[in-house]
Amino acid sequence: MVKSKSIEQWLIIPDCHIPYHDRRAYDMMIGIAQQEKIKNVCILGDYADFYAASSHGKAPNKERLLIKEVKEVNVKLRELESVFKDGKRLFLQGNHEFRLERYIESTAPELFGVVDTQSILQLNKWEYHAYRPTQLAQIGNSKLYARHTPLAGGVLPAHGSVVKAGCSVIFGHIHRDQHSHVVMANGDAHIGISVGWLGDKEDEVFDYVAGHHQWTLGFGVVTVEPNGNFHIESPRIIDYKCMVNGTLYEG
Repeated sequence: MVKSKSIEQWLIIPDCHIPYHDRRAYDMMIGIAQQEKIKNVCILGDYADFYAASSHGKAPNKERLLIKEVKEVNVKLRELESVFKDGKRLFLQGNHEFRLERYIESTAPELFGVVDTQSILQLNKWEYHAYRPTQLAQIGNSKLYARHTPLAGGVLPAHGSVVKAGCSVIFGHIHRDQHSHVVMANGDAHIGISVGWLGDKEDEVFDYVAGHHQWTLGFGVVTVEPNGNFHIESPRIIDYKCMVNGTLYEG
């Protein structure tokens, strides 16, 4: 048996909702990526929360200055650029980042296109994919594609999404750990997958959503073979411990 080296390995970062992220889990993920020498990174969207621009009701004791949210998100993005300085970087805009464009469109349409997610987060060093129904980004040279929202709803969006996509697809948005393996009529095998999230479900900014108990702390690691086949780990963070590549990490 021969152990081969992959040409690519990717860190998949699901919804973080910075500055309302689980700081311990997030730092743990970055530390693992550095320890494992992962060179490439893909953000699946909702990296930022943009709470100040939300149309939902807001907690009266929460600060609502967008500039402070943006400052913390930008600090984290610059850190990622440093950690993954020699690799590829994908940023998929999520519905929470799109809150900014939606807010501007409804309250100051004259500024639409002047101020947007890409400019305010200084994403010129990232391959950027805007939030839209057709959003789809290939993970490097792999046969895996990424988007923010699933292509199907219901109890098992991972299954419905891979069937609708007709290809392997990884997505964020649902904050859950889900896998579905589908073999097409021609024998092609694809997966639909969600790897959880890295937000702090105890923060009251998420109280408008039911089903918090189903949200799972986690992230993804994708290893790509030269022919485009890929292998994915979706480490679940339990009591701030997780397993990656056979090693138990503790944050």
